[in-house]
Amino acid sequence: MGAGRFAESVEVLSEARRKPAWNRLTSVYRLQATSVLGLSLLLAGRTDAAHRVSREVNPAVVEMEAEWGDAAAAAVTVPHTLAGRLDLAERQVEQACDRLRRAAHLAGVWGQGSFLVLALLSLAEAELARGDPGGARVAVDQAREAAAAGPIFPAVANELAGVVSRVGRSARPTRERRRVAEHLTDRELAILRALSGTATQREIGASLYLSINTVKGYTKALYRKLDVVTRQEAVERARELDLI
Repeated sequence: MGAGRFAESVEVLSEARRKPAWNRLTSVYRLQATSVLGLSLLLAGRTDAAHRVSREVNPAVVEMEAEWGDAAAAAVTVPHTLAGRLDLAERQVEQACDRLRRAAHLAGVWGQGSFLVLALLSLAEAELARGDPGGARVAVDQAREAAAAGPIFPAVANELAGVVSRVGRSARPTRERRRVAEHLTDRELAILRALSGTATQREIGASLYLSINTVKGYTKALYRKLDVVTRQEAVERARELDLI
């Protein structure tokens, strides 16, 4: 699978599951290997078969996480990644994001670089499908950092290159975020956070004990500093810079 030979991976793992020695493996190894089989099936384009594997392992995933929590990371990272990617393929975007955030967290606990990068790249695709390019860029940046920390599977490196090209090279540079943040006052940041909600300027002012004219003044300054002209653009820009 790591080499990108997904059909061969399916053959090897399917044969392994038919061996008598399979039942002598611990539950962790069986769950891990079965989930890699499901991921290989998905990457080979056999989505229906991948769904069957995901459904097969789900009860064990739930049980193991309930008993072990994050200590089950080595066993349940790949099942969450598989389920999240299947959710995304079916356009269940919010569910996919939730699953893939969990997968990325668990992969970080596990410390397996390739599966951490894979989970983060899958999350980036889900964030992009959700209409959040800023969130997608953050996930891509995290994936690139994880990839730089150690060797990763060739297939994962190829996927990283593809997702980077789709999402954009990276999130806004950290130094740009610092530069903008340093030029925003605490009051402007408070108003910026409020703008991400549904409150009107008058309601924002009331919640912050400011007049509507004062809120308008702060908002105008915010737009200038963020180089935007509308409320929606300000919120999107702030999310790209991880300010809200």
